[in-house]
Formats: sequence, C-alpha cells, structure tokens
Amino acid sequence: MHEEVLEDLGFSKNEAKAYLALLELGSATAGQVAEKSKVHRTNVYDALERMLERGVVSYTMISDVKYFQATPPQNLFRLLQEKEDKLTTVLPELLLKLQMSENKSESHIFQGLKAFVDLLYSLLNYKEPILVYGIPKEAPILMKTLIPHFHKKRIPMKIPMWHIYNHDATERIDFLNKMSYTKAKSLPQRFDSKVSTVICGDEVVIVAWISPVMTIQIKNKLLSESYKNYFNILWESAK
Repeated sequence: MHEEVLEDLGFSKNEAKAYLALLELGSATAGQVAEKSKVHRTNVYDALERMLERGVVSYTMISDVKYFQATPPQNLFRLLQEKEDKLTTVLPELLLKLQMSENKSESHIFQGLKAFVDLLYSLLNYKEPILVYGIPKEAPILMKTLIPHFHKKRIPMKIPMWHIYNHDATERIDFLNKMSYTKAKSLPQRFDSKVSTVICGDEVVIVAWISPVMTIQIKNKLLSESYKNYFNILWESAK
C-alpha cells in the first residue's frame, strides 16, 4: 500500500522500494538499500540518483563511502505542490484547447429516408432528450414502420422525445401523448413547415420532407444549445 501511494506521487516502483528501505534503515549504503529492498544494486543506484535530483533523499560521505538518508515523509507534500504548480501553469492552455474543441463544427448532407432514420438511431447514444419541431403530419406516414421501431428502442432506454407538429396533426399528437417518455404538441398554422429540426446532445439534424428526403447533420455544441433554447420557446407557445 505504501509503495502504491509513493508511486501515485511520481516514484517509480524501484524508487518507492528504495525510499521505504531508507526510512527503516535510517542511513545506509546503496548495497544495504539493495539488500533491504530486494532491488538489484544497479537499479538501486539509478533510483537513488533520481531521488537525489528530486531532493527526496540526501547523502553524507563517510570514509569515501556514500551513506544515503530519506528526507522526512512530510516533505513529500512538496511533490504535490510541484504537481499543482505545473498544472496551474498549463491550465489556461488546456482550457483553451477544450474551448476550441467544443466550438468545432462538423456537418454532413445525406439523401434518402434511410439516412435520416440512421441518424435518428445514432442520437440515442447521447442518452439525452430528443427535441423535434416543424413536423408535418405526413412525416410518420412517409416513415411507415421505421418510426414505430425507433420508438420501441427509445422508450425502453427511457430517453424522452418531445415533438412539435404542424397544426393539423391532432390525431398523431393524441397517439404520441399516450406513449411513455413522449410528449407532443402543435403550433398554429402560420408556423407550418415542410422542414423538421431535430436537436439532441451536440447535434442539430435538419430534414427536408422532399423527394428524395434531404438531411443536414451539424455537430456543434454552441449551435445545439441555441436550438435547444429556441425549442423551449416554441414549446411554451405550442398547445
């Protein structure tokens, strides 16, 4: 256990064994440390030299022979402080890299109904609510058996899906609202659209209900968050 703690602080396995041996011996030659730690003498020399460089052991010369001593264990807190200082130095750069990666965009254009359905299934990997607006009542008809199978996979995964349909999809809305983890509303006729927007995770998927069906997939966290906010506004207005 003690060796593992030291290794977590940056000690190699041989360094940890040599340091613990020195704590027990008090002051010892490299040979004595090797014997006590059960580490080969050559490896002990290397370990002691590295620890000397880090200041966790010291030595005195007696009759031209080096006697090594371990620094008090409480001094090891300095190693933690050094790690913290190094992290503090590079943290701004790491945060910048994260911010840049979050703002990266990726987009693809697909044709055909199957491509859209495949994208829909891929959104389940986020395990987050799926938000859809601008759905014409013809969309479920076009998708035939594809969308029922999708719901059969989604619902056992307990992934909510919120729908905003065009004004004339009353029957479909009533049907969806009887399903678990599913909500549906509609907007007035002036909001009717032939283009649906699906938002989930970091993705926005726009599908145009034309022949053939055209789908645009955009991966961008900032854009997705903005669309989620817009969906929430529409949801409050929908009935």
